[in-house]
Amino acid sequence: MSKTSKKLTGKDYSWWVISVLGFFVLFLWIGDFGRLSYLTQSPLTNYVENLWSVTYIAAGGVFAIFMGSIVFLSVRFRAPPEAVTTGVSKRVSVTTYYYMTLFIDLVMGIVVTYEMFTIASQFTIGLLASADLFIFASIIYLIYKLYFED
Repeated sequence: MSKTSKKLTGKDYSWWVISVLGFFVLFLWIGDFGRLSYLTQSPLTNYVENLWSVTYIAAGGVFAIFMGSIVFLSVRFRAPPEAVTTGVSKRVSVTTYYYMTLFIDLVMGIVVTYEMFTIASQFTIGLLASADLFIFASIIYLIYKLYFED
């Protein structure tokens, strides 16, 4: 079977399962397997912790399926190296745009992090921390695109 075949084999399904399980374990490991160790022990906090653990594990399953599928499909169906791209002339290098966007992301990351540490509202801190994670993901993507220019 050729490398660019669109039909999935048993080996492909096993690699998909491995990638999903890998992301699931990574998600659980990062979140301490859904344990909230900083709560005081009372019947109410035990109930909240049980709900949190179930929700966290379910969210890990959803995350693992989406991320594992995205990574598997992007690797499995990538364009072959001999694929010819269209020869469109560019006036400005794409790398210039990446550097400008990286600079903007770094500035916004610093601003959002500073605001996160000066605000007392826990809800707002959570929103800003989520925004910070999104900016961090954008920075990782830009560094990846600068390293792999194709």
